[in-house]
Amino acid sequence: MRDLISFSQEDVERAAVERKGEKGGAADGDGDPGFKGFAAGKVAEKLNEALDMDLAETLAEGWAKVKIVREAAARSIKAPGTTEVVTLGQHEQTSTHRPILTLVVAEQAVSDLVFTLELVVRFKSVKLAISGGKLQSVAPGEASAIARLKYKSVQLKEQSTPAWVLPGVVRLPGDGLHVPL
Repeated sequence: MRDLISFSQEDVERAAVERKGEKGGAADGDGDPGFKGFAAGKVAEKLNEALDMDLAETLAEGWAKVKIVREAAARSIKAPGTTEVVTLGQHEQTSTHRPILTLVVAEQAVSDLVFTLELVVRFKSVKLAISGGKLQSVAPGEASAIARLKYKSVQLKEQSTPAWVLPGVVRLPGDGLHVPL
């Protein structure tokens, strides 16, 4: 997901300012650690590590909930060795993640910063291959995406992509993603 959005030192510093505002304008000398400079950079680094997720698998989990995908999975179980291909027309998927950063000072957890990362992907069309009740691969075609990073109600960052054609087929890890029936 880092290809779409990433955290910067400035994003973390803005979140820290917002957090202080929630506490009634707390100042740095009141025991509140605050985040600036090097510390904010390290926090951003850790949050970026949280973005290392398999985007295809995240999207596949959403597709697995679609009725026609579940029906195709059921048919593929009844006919072992067959592959069902489902085409989904224009649609979008929204995936929301909440990375939490726990602030620790002198080995004591002080508080948590809870971010909201929202990813909206719009597809013109997608072909899904399903076999044995599992989503095996995806041919995504044309897509665009918007990623938003928020702290509470404050939007820290929004990044969007132009429409692009995704070539080829993306195979899901292992033996595919189980589609709940």
